Amino acid sequence: MATATTEAPTVYGRDEFKDVDIGEQMRHGHPDIAEGDELIVALVEARSNTLGRPLKIIDVGSGSGVLSEMLAKRLPDCRVIANDNEPSLAERATERLRDLPNTEVFARGFEAWDEPVDVIISWGSHHHMPHTYFEQSRRLLGSDGVIIVGDEFCPEYTTPEDVDRIMSASQIKIADGYVLTTREEIDAFEREGTIPAWSKELESRRQLALWEWYKFVVDFAIEHDDWTIALVELQICIDDITTSFEDEHKLSPFTVEREFELNGFERLAKHWLGEDRPPHLQSFFVYEFAPVDAAADA
Repeated sequence: MATATTEAPTVYGRDEFKDVDIGEQMRHGHPDIAEGDELIVALVEARSNTLGRPLKIIDVGSGSGVLSEMLAKRLPDCRVIANDNEPSLAERATERLRDLPNTEVFARGFEAWDEPVDVIISWGSHHHMPHTYFEQSRRLLGSDGVIIVGDEFCPEYTTPEDVDRIMSASQIKIADGYVLTTREEIDAFEREGTIPAWSKELESRRQLALWEWYKFVVDFAIEHDDWTIALVELQICIDDITTSFEDEHKLSPFTVEREFELNGFERLAKHWLGEDRPPHLQSFFVYEFAPVDAAADA
């Protein structure tokens, strides 16, 4: 799944993969993604049933439109916008959705979309997105609106003390890949490039946790005789464990939860995928968030 905001090609847009529908293939050669599709579609369907009306849905970082197609087929009365600005992926999505009514492809960055929506879906895209997408999401969602964030996070690597620090943070800033949690830390970084010892230790644990996860994912792809996905994931692994690489930087779910809270969202639900595996091999979570004012009215 590609970012809907980065102008440079992601790994999914590289020349060696131009004739491969990575989004489609991921559903077979990567754990948890197909199950996540089904869960997200079910959540949107339940939302439509609860509100008793069709919804306007934007699928941010939609890639080749696999999830958008599923939504359009399950909920034909809803309007589904597949949003990805990687040209090759937008073309695939256009072809995939061509014969489905109430669908369209928005092949520009998410920040350029200006129509209100009922549901924002960020499936595999959150860790690619700039922080301006929090503000953009709040602006677009109406009083009944929700954002469904399903992502491949870093399997949990925090200690109880880390969790306390993150969940009580007055601010969250990712500075060159390191997590900062106070205005003082942010100021020191901006003045002198200073990174606290805690942030460095946290990052080291993140890298180790990700290495264990990617070994599992690559082995899964090989066991399913899918060497393309194995190669893709090895390349993504290099990007992800490179601390300063911003376009592929998976964090603890606790960090993401606090980011949403600090940006004016309330968590409505949290769903686990891969619950039959040990925690160090659980990466996928699906959240439902609502703007605080809307959540208070729910």
